[in-house]
Amino acid sequence: MPTMDLRAVMETVGTVAAIASDSAGAQERAEEVLAELGKLVAIEAAEICALNPITGESEVLAAHGYTDDVLGNLHSDDFHELMRYLDLPDTGRPIRMKDLPGDPLDNWAVSDVLIPAGFSEGLTMCLRTSDGRFTGVLNLSTTHRSHPSDIARDAIASLCTALGNLVDPMQSGRWVNMLLGSGAMAVGLDNDGVMVSLPGVEEHALLKDGTELMQVARKSVHMNSWSSFVWPDHDDYFRVRVVPCKGEQAITTLVSIDEIDLGPLSHRELEVLTLAAEGLSNVEIGDALVISNRTVGTHVEHILSKIHAPNRAAAASYALREGLILGKVDRHDS
Repeated sequence: MPTMDLRAVMETVGTVAAIASDSAGAQERAEEVLAELGKLVAIEAAEICALNPITGESEVLAAHGYTDDVLGNLHSDDFHELMRYLDLPDTGRPIRMKDLPGDPLDNWAVSDVLIPAGFSEGLTMCLRTSDGRFTGVLNLSTTHRSHPSDIARDAIASLCTALGNLVDPMQSGRWVNMLLGSGAMAVGLDNDGVMVSLPGVEEHALLKDGTELMQVARKSVHMNSWSSFVWPDHDDYFRVRVVPCKGEQAITTLVSIDEIDLGPLSHRELEVLTLAAEGLSNVEIGDALVISNRTVGTHVEHILSKIHAPNRAAAASYALREGLILGKVDRHDS
């Protein structure tokens, strides 16, 4: 592999950084990154893997050249313990065989795994996000003892954060903010319903495990579709969104809230509108709320006037469309 000048190295670094911040899927970008890094290092085998933030297990985004046995060792608890021993997750610095303390052959990953597989040198770097989280690993291996060069190592080191953000399944909360708006407060749920904090996204007391809101939100998860409702908290009201997340994220559902103004509607009118949207008659609404049929009728008239709806059906449609459905109504009919 010919020696690269500094300008060519910087061009490659810039290209990799651009790929890492692109909007394409993480696997596609990871493949492109490995192809570009081949311009810096005579790569015989390489992988980029993400760490599942719930289980801590490695999830390969792109790999070539390694056998299943080698990959199994690189993803093992022992290898992760070795990386921690070398402070790689905390520093994010890349390390080559020649950079290891003492004799590299005293390192089991070198003597028992990589050299028997035919590799003479290589590089491992723990990928870290801009907020300092350990989100994945880059492994490169080569049969050339002279690679990676010092320049290549330092160039790859400069890409630690860009690649850390690429493999981050939670994208530091940016994908949440982009989806729900920067003012949203949110938590994630994994496939088992376990709550997961979202780095960079504000939380709220309503989004704590065991709250009534989260119990209602978990019931909505089974619908596997967007749901939106209003939740009262003392004198405040929050719009709650339960959003299924498909793709590569470890988070399978987002539960977000943001404070809203009900506008001209009172709390009682919102209760009546919610029950009307469920298809209840005035009599049934009155029974549920322990108010008279006449009072229900008055509330319905006020609702139609305030939201400029011609009839109950239009009002119900408006409530569903705008998410003006209470997540809970204190019923007295059961």
